[in-house]
Amino acid sequence: MTVRELADRVLDERSAAWGRSDPKTAIVATDQLGPADEQAVRRVVAGAGYSGAEQDEMVRQVSARVVAMVEGLADSQPATGGD
Repeated sequence: MTVRELADRVLDERSAAWGRSDPKTAIVATDQLGPADEQAVRRVVAGAGYSGAEQDEMVRQVSARVVAMVEGLADSQPATGGD
């Protein structure tokens, strides 16, 4: 599985919990996931069959990807169309 596919799984899993609160502000402000989000990343990565040092590296990459995706969702600036 790719980092993107794993990050999509985390977003799908966490979207229900995020519906009750808005983590985007905290994630965007701190540039990192909260503890429950980090646990979801670890669970998804482990479920994909990663373990040991490979799992740690994949968790780091997927976490960074999820943060970037959440920041992208929170971006309210219109696209300029290539000034």
